[in-house]
Amino acid sequence: MLLWSVLLIGCAGEEEKPDRSTRTEILAACGDGAIDLTEQCDNGADNSDTAPDACRASCLLPACGDAVVDGGEGCDDGARRGGDGCDPGCQPESGAPEAEPNDDPAAASPVTDGAQVSGALPAGDTDCFVIAIPACGAIQAIQTSGCEYGLILDVYNPDGERVAAGATGETGCAALDPAEEPGARWLEAGDWTICAAALNHADVAGYTLEFSTPDPVAAGLPTTGKDLDSDNTPDSCDADIDQDGIDNVDDNCPEVSNGPATPAPALDAEGDIEDWLSNGPFTTGQSSGSCRPSADLFVGEDQPMVALPGDIASGNAWLIADIPGGLFDLLPFYGGVPAPREAYALTYLYSDAARTLTLSVGADDGVFAWWNGAMVLDISSCQGVNRDQFQAEVAVIAGWNTLLLKVYDQGGGWGLIARLLGADGAPVTDLQPSLHPDEIWTPDQSDQDGDGIGDACDR
Repeated sequence: MLLWSVLLIGCAGEEEKPDRSTRTEILAACGDGAIDLTEQCDNGADNSDTAPDACRASCLLPACGDAVVDGGEGCDDGARRGGDGCDPGCQPESGAPEAEPNDDPAAASPVTDGAQVSGALPAGDTDCFVIAIPACGAIQAIQTSGCEYGLILDVYNPDGERVAAGATGETGCAALDPAEEPGARWLEAGDWTICAAALNHADVAGYTLEFSTPDPVAAGLPTTGKDLDSDNTPDSCDADIDQDGIDNVDDNCPEVSNGPATPAPALDAEGDIEDWLSNGPFTTGQSSGSCRPSADLFVGEDQPMVALPGDIASGNAWLIADIPGGLFDLLPFYGGVPAPREAYALTYLYSDAARTLTLSVGADDGVFAWWNGAMVLDISSCQGVNRDQFQAEVAVIAGWNTLLLKVYDQGGGWGLIARLLGADGAPVTDLQPSLHPDEIWTPDQSDQDGDGIGDACDR
């Protein structure tokens, strides 16, 4: 009886279980204050889409591009695109916003020296900017932000021709550097255009370009083009290309020094004579040898030789020949007539003291040489110009000495080289050359024949 009573009591005290079919489930939700698996944050009622640094109403952490300026951000317009004052990294852009449309050089946006421009390049877009360049100026563009995107910078001259380009460098930033790009320096005056585009036409969320127009002289930029006087300024930008003290516009011989700044003639470091008067060509003389100069006295070499620039002999003027390097190539002067032909070269040499030296000549082909009116060389062989091939001992007087050469050409090359050697065979470099028989002479603006071309350039 006792056991049965206990069992009855246990059954009578058991609670009734709830009906699971009617139970309501409580699900996790953003804003409940608990961070669930799909949430980055959840501050419950403090979630906000307007408060800086707050957990957003979507339970996401604050981030650049959510249109709220959070800590570490200087701006946030929600766009994450450049060209609107706020760059894709939510920092204020340093450049002025670009102005569309500017997709080709004809529609380029104007910029000034030192300007910074910020923009974006949707896939396939191009942004062009035009800047005024002074005569003989340069153009430079440097990408200062958005360097994670590869850019190409193309340069167009005022005529719309593409003449230079800059590209992404080791830093990732694109640059058009006039020190590296010849087409961006020593420019003509006018409006020049730089167009920026993305490699492979990719989308560029934002970039900033800085433009400048450096002075090539002040910047020490390399010379582009011909530079006659080697002053690191191309002739196209040089007011005095021969550095003779007379501007090109007033110089009757702008490519050969003949002004107040013209230095006196001098022998080169090898003793070579670089300053000559020349006369020719003559084609009527007959040679007794295969390459021997003729016996015809076209310039009166049987008399004391006195000739000045512009003087006439046998119908030809004595011309000035300034020959850097010592090798006098006669073809540019007289090669317009066919061989056989011959021409003269004359110079005056001052010595401080009397001495005996060796006249050393190379000639193509045969050559006569007169020293102070006396013939000292009579060469009839045919050959090219070989320095020091023909030599003769000469008596040098104290004062002015005269050297006259007559060079015959059978065909092909035609020229000469001459110097004087000491007893030890070393070149003599202390003689003073001149194109005047009794004074140091420098070319000037004289024009003996009145043709408007200075004697120093008359050919």
